[in-house]
Amino acid sequence: MNRLPTLGLLALLLCFTAFRLRAQELSVLGGATTSGAFDETSKAWEVDYRQDIYRNFDASVSYINEGHFLDHKRDGTAWEGWFNLPIDNGHIAFSAGAGIYYYYDTQTLPGGNWADVHGTAPIFSLAATGYLSDRWFYRVMVNRISPNADVQTTAVVFGVGYWFGPNRRPRGAVPDKGSPNADYVTEPQLTAFGGQSIVNSLDDGKAWAGAVEYRQGILPHLDGTASAIYEGDPKTVRRSGLGLQLWPVNTFIDDSTSVGIGVGPYIYIDRKHPAADTRESPAALAPLVSLTIARRISASWITRLVWDRVTSNYNRDSDIFLLGLGYCWR
Repeated sequence: MNRLPTLGLLALLLCFTAFRLRAQELSVLGGATTSGAFDETSKAWEVDYRQDIYRNFDASVSYINEGHFLDHKRDGTAWEGWFNLPIDNGHIAFSAGAGIYYYYDTQTLPGGNWADVHGTAPIFSLAATGYLSDRWFYRVMVNRISPNADVQTTAVVFGVGYWFGPNRRPRGAVPDKGSPNADYVTEPQLTAFGGQSIVNSLDDGKAWAGAVEYRQGILPHLDGTASAIYEGDPKTVRRSGLGLQLWPVNTFIDDSTSVGIGVGPYIYIDRKHPAADTRESPAALAPLVSLTIARRISASWITRLVWDRVTSNYNRDSDIFLLGLGYCWR
């Protein structure tokens, strides 16, 4: 189990909460990726969250799916720093980014088996952004990922995004006065979820999944959660357990919408893989990294979407997609 990428992500996100961050962008992009020798091409897509740190300097956390190559199905999380060059009074911006990419590569092995290979690689990116309005923008991005011991790729993706900052874009048009909800602390919430789990294997085994989450604000823009998770029975695993996470969060649109990233341990039992010398299924530990977006539908009720990624040390990584209804109180 590799804990360093998880701890690094947690440190980066906690640094975000240490500042009164002024601007947030969330974008979804899709396109194509090629192998290092340009002899294979596949579809690619990306979800990118970018945060202003200082004038013309940003930091981002992204999920990147590089598609399928011969004997490789790879995706992962990228953490990058960006230098921006705005022109045309901020209506267009060119950006250069560099950082670390932590990947999950499902590789085909002889005999029809597979392995979930984890690793890190440098990532270098170029982006061009045009602001269509004071909230919406489009972005073209090129990513180069160059691991030492895995396939190297170049991806070109295009997509749209939404500016969640307290003021309007373009960034040069209105002075930034800081967020009006800088002291927001999440109230206690109890949410029940249903959804699907997908094991990162050759056949992407799927099953119905469910969870119950208790969420509580610890500090402004920092939540803590305890979640009972059931991953269902996608044939290759049958896991259930307890997730304990910290969540840097940001709220938008009069605090009615929130976005967050959670990191923490997942204490689980896998009844498909008991210990060799006993019939019991002992508890084990794995990193759990999650994305969430929530929308308040009344004073006491919210809807919440969660995407969990379980990183195993025995070739059974999984994604869990959950949609839930929650109750809030003070």
